[in-house]
Amino acid sequence: MKTGRAFATTCMLALPLCGLLSVAACGDDDETVSGVGQAKVRVIHASYDAPPVDVSIDGAKAISALAYGKSSGYAGVAAGKRAVTVAPSAGGASVITAELTLEKDTDYTVFAVNALSAIGPVVATDARAPSVGKAKVRFVHAAPDAPAVDIKVGTPTASPVFGNAAFKSVAPYAAVDAGPYAFVVTAAGQSTAVISFKAVTLEAGKVYTVVALGTLAASDATPFVVRAFVDNDPGSASVDLQPADAVSPQKAKVMVIHASPDAPAVDLLVDGTKVNSAALAFPKNTGYLELEAGTRRLQVNAAGASTSVIDASPAFEANKAYSVFAANKLASIEPVVLTDDLTAPAAGKAHVRFVHLAPDAPAVDVAVAGSTTPVFANTAFKQSSAFIPVDAGTLTVEVKLNPMGTTVLTVPNVTLEAGKIYTVFAKGLVANSTLGAEIIVNK
Repeated sequence: MKTGRAFATTCMLALPLCGLLSVAACGDDDETVSGVGQAKVRVIHASYDAPPVDVSIDGAKAISALAYGKSSGYAGVAAGKRAVTVAPSAGGASVITAELTLEKDTDYTVFAVNALSAIGPVVATDARAPSVGKAKVRFVHAAPDAPAVDIKVGTPTASPVFGNAAFKSVAPYAAVDAGPYAFVVTAAGQSTAVISFKAVTLEAGKVYTVVALGTLAASDATPFVVRAFVDNDPGSASVDLQPADAVSPQKAKVMVIHASPDAPAVDLLVDGTKVNSAALAFPKNTGYLELEAGTRRLQVNAAGASTSVIDASPAFEANKAYSVFAANKLASIEPVVLTDDLTAPAAGKAHVRFVHLAPDAPAVDVAVAGSTTPVFANTAFKQSSAFIPVDAGTLTVEVKLNPMGTTVLTVPNVTLEAGKIYTVFAKGLVANSTLGAEIIVNK
């Protein structure tokens, strides 16, 4: 099976950079050819159906048996006009013949792209000097059957980091703050994600070239991958990005939470079909279910019963995540539907939101013990906050009557892990002293 085929009709590349910083480079970046003016050149084999190749410069073999998807690393080459040929290592006629003009003290990458029958070079100048306190990254589109795309950070509605990247295009380097990034790919000019990637950390002082390789078509044996090459040092190290734990195109992630304090355990039906194998009791949740995007009929029944206490038809967008709380007392039970922003937190941070689902509790403030400033202020029943970044660590949370009055609930030893996303909801009833808090790990 080809990697990424679930995205085949619309998907393309994406900006990854998974774990590059930990890759150890090897080799000697100072290899030179005798002479005064020197350039540095590497070759990246990006022709998906071409065999391993040899690369010759001015008739002398410089690189042997370079396999598809690999980088030769940088080597010193005399500046000036150089004749470059690429031929199969096993023998046969050259598949690329080109004349390159190399400037002294300049670094280059030659990408061998396209199918073997149409193979050709794409030559890029490499600005390998690090940017102080920043990471540098560029994107190269070398997947011949993939459309032009925009590459964004966080959400598909964000402004592109690299816009309208078409086959054979080489985007300029962008200097970005060091830290974790969750990259999203959309078709050029569109705002619907076709693929998202796990958050990756970009290191200050590192320089990266990210290349879309392979094909989307399922008719050949070459998988579609996005590979990030480290331009620092010898320029040969690379790592493939990993798709995020995202829903498939035309799907939505939906979590249902039993938050009705006096309701019995329940069954959940989606479009008339029961989806839970065991009754869902207060205050448990289903975890994320993958549902078809669009308007879905959600029914909540007392376990084993045929009568619904909730019968609602919320609309879910593709590639988004949602939480549906069965809220309020049983006599007034109702759905509270929230959109879940699962954007990866920054380094050392967690994301947290608060939802007030204690029916008889007044508006509250939520604060860290010892603080006079609420983290979440004046939240009334059925209201919720956005996810906000907080420092990872262990803390004591206090729920106070608004405005920062009497403490009505203390939750000690709340541990927030870096990179995690949490929902904290107030549960139970003040009247029977069951007021409490429940923590959901969204991701």
